Amino acid sequence: MIRRIAVLLGALSLLYAPLPAAAGGFASTELDPIPEIRPGVAYTIGYWVLALGTEPITDEAFGETTLRFSRSGERHDFTGVRLAEPSHYATSIILPAGEWKVEALLDYYGHDEIGTLTVPGGLAPSMPEYDPMRVAGMPDPWGAIKPPGHPWGTPFRPVAGVTPIPTTMPRASSGSEFAGWPYTMGGLVVAGGLVLLARARSKRRDVRQARPEAIFIVGDSGR
Repeated sequence: MIRRIAVLLGALSLLYAPLPAAAGGFASTELDPIPEIRPGVAYTIGYWVLALGTEPITDEAFGETTLRFSRSGERHDFTGVRLAEPSHYATSIILPAGEWKVEALLDYYGHDEIGTLTVPGGLAPSMPEYDPMRVAGMPDPWGAIKPPGHPWGTPFRPVAGVTPIPTTMPRASSGSEFAGWPYTMGGLVVAGGLVLLARARSKRRDVRQARPEAIFIVGDSGR
């Protein structure tokens, strides 16, 4: 039983450890440059929904995207429409004055926190949850019009007839990509301890079985 528990804990710990991400593992949202936002004025905002923070989402089942602006007791949702470029969307917004938490609702990819928008004023981006990752050797899916954060370190494979536009590298995130390593290590340590305990009990049982039992003869004391 102890060995079974140890194996189960070890397996659960490894499931919690970071694995190489694949397209669709997570998605992030990057806004196109926006002007100073004034209260009561309508603006059209472009944004990109990117798998791994860098790749266009190719999942045909991916549904609606929405930009959500919220503060205490108030919320405004603006649904995006697809643009010509892969994973590029746009929506029109209009907001009252104040500070607004900005999120992207990405269907089954969940919510992505973008930052805080001050009206009148601009956007203060949140620290990205993940550092952008690139799958090497992928052909350039965009051409001249790319997400503002491009390039992401690993270049796309050039496409004939497309001239890349030089851009600057974004500032790298200082946040940790995986904060759950203590849980993984703890689970593995507990699993290892249970294995050692099982072995110790097995050795003691083997010793008891190998030890000859004392034989007591009850007889007539006068014989």
